[in-house]
Amino acid sequence: MLLNDVLARRFMVEAALSSAASHRVFPLLILSSLLLSGCVNPIGPPEPTANLSVDIDSINAGEPVNFDARGSNSPEGTVITEYAWEFGDGAETTSSQGLTSHVFDEPGTYSVSVIVKNDQGGTDFTSWTIHVNAYPDISLSVPFLTKVGKFVTLDANLSADPDGGLLLWAWSLDWVDSDGDGDATNEVDSTESSITMMMNKSGVMTGSLTITDDMDASSTEYFQLNVTTRVWRVVWDEVRVSYASEGYLYQGETWSFIHEPGEAGRLLAVNATLTLEMDLLLHQLPQDNFTLKLSVPASAWNEEQQTSQEDPTKAPKAYLDAQGMNSVPQSDQTYESDNRDELLQRLLDETVGRYGQGNWTWQIRADQADPDLIDELDPDEGNDWDLEIEYVIITPRITEVV
Repeated sequence: MLLNDVLARRFMVEAALSSAASHRVFPLLILSSLLLSGCVNPIGPPEPTANLSVDIDSINAGEPVNFDARGSNSPEGTVITEYAWEFGDGAETTSSQGLTSHVFDEPGTYSVSVIVKNDQGGTDFTSWTIHVNAYPDISLSVPFLTKVGKFVTLDANLSADPDGGLLLWAWSLDWVDSDGDGDATNEVDSTESSITMMMNKSGVMTGSLTITDDMDASSTEYFQLNVTTRVWRVVWDEVRVSYASEGYLYQGETWSFIHEPGEAGRLLAVNATLTLEMDLLLHQLPQDNFTLKLSVPASAWNEEQQTSQEDPTKAPKAYLDAQGMNSVPQSDQTYESDNRDELLQRLLDETVGRYGQGNWTWQIRADQADPDLIDELDPDEGNDWDLEIEYVIITPRITEVV
């Protein structure tokens, strides 16, 4: 029995020593596993190393960013199988490839992270900070309604960049393709923050304002400005305009004169009289003979009259007379027009009032002015003439109705 007791005691001592040794070795194993990064871990799966890059880290809201984690690696004998992405705006995605893209719709600063996982269950984590630029806020003040001849102010001074950047202004005030590039909205009429201008034309002026910040982010706002025309009162006044001229012509000579008598009104009538000097008051001698001619090309009007002696005691005369050339419009009417000159031209261009417009060419030709048969009584080789013209014209008196 004594031997059995000794063996039992020895077994108990060896067991105790073995237990103590194992408590010292276990912490060493744990420490060794922590120091061997990316290596086969006797405690857990081998871990990959995450790596992340981007094509651009400062963008405008709504623009895409490409994230690239293909530079991540995993210990020999393991393969990366999954990339778990978090974009910082609540969006998440998982991919088997290390490349993805994301669009940030709202401005701000976002921390984008990726967790790389291999086929042994090991993981690693890394992140990147993205700044998303805000678009300029346009505050535009444009009157809805104005009138031709009035000044208006288009004001965008209260516009701002939420990020505090500098702003550039580009106004397109009326969509007319003046540079011929096929786009009527891309022409810059002003780069000021506000514009004051006079409206010269009625209708709807459609335009736009584009504001760009120092990150090349642009905001555009379109506007319409309704421009009403002006109202005018027209009263027609009758006036008489006279022209007179005189001269001397040898036989075969011609005198001419060009003018535009109805330039500012509507011609109603014209009366012209050509008078020759009488030869020594000797009525028995043949009197000189002249021709009065008128040409108005715009109205295809050509007319001529020869002098004649109605009374042997009076000088030869030629008459040219035209009445009722154009209709007489109703007076004291109102019209709409952007400006006075446009209305005047419209009134003068009416079909019923155009006759006689344009240049008038008057011509006097000395047909017969040689000395008569009795040379000593009429030795004059020419003759004096006198021309008198009177026009009846109605002119519009235009006043604005306020």
